[in-house]
Amino acid sequence: MGMMEELHISPADADPRPEKQQQAAGVGILLQIMMLVLSFVLGHVLRRHKFYYLPEASASLLIGLIVGALANVSDTETSIRAWFNFHEEFFFLFLLPPIIFQSGFSLSPKPFFSNFGAIVTFAILGTFIASFVTGVLVYLGGVVYLMYRLPLVECLMFGALISATDPVTVLSIFQELGTDMNLYALVFGESVLNDAMAISLYRTMSSVKSHASSGQNFLMLIVRFLETFVGSMSAG
Repeated sequence: MGMMEELHISPADADPRPEKQQQAAGVGILLQIMMLVLSFVLGHVLRRHKFYYLPEASASLLIGLIVGALANVSDTETSIRAWFNFHEEFFFLFLLPPIIFQSGFSLSPKPFFSNFGAIVTFAILGTFIASFVTGVLVYLGGVVYLMYRLPLVECLMFGALISATDPVTVLSIFQELGTDMNLYALVFGESVLNDAMAISLYRTMSSVKSHASSGQNFLMLIVRFLETFVGSMSAG
């Protein structure tokens, strides 16, 4: 996340003229819509021709990497390239909720609630352990100079982001093979609930990072985490 913040282009660096900003916003939104449509079309082509060597999620990721690389090496205006940067609030408020809603809406309630104990254990305890282990390993990798060294808090933030897996390809294979419904409910239910745990962990670590200099009480951080996690799950 530290590198993402460094890549962020401040509004002061963009063109100050309103007409240029509106034009850049229009071009940026158009390119994003074209990428989205291209992802849908490519996913349909892969399913129709039963090309299993490249999953839909990997194809969408490949499109994003190609467009991002072309935007960086091209002479595109700074105000247009700024639309391709990672924006945390846009992701949490506009991209993630429809994904979670669609997952919950298409979930069969009977196998989900019959395996609710195991699903919650995997989603909460499993995601917490995976986030902590991943963050510590990334930090240790930076200490021994195997990778770029980041502060421990940012490593834990990365662990929270990367540990909430979304097994789209695995679930599609389960559907085609007619796997046992309980196994499908375990994997699918865990993938739905682990997002809430990952978001709570990420926001908690982000709060630790922002209040590191103020010496905020550790108990208040725990209360903030429980407030976000329990409150969000209760509302859901």
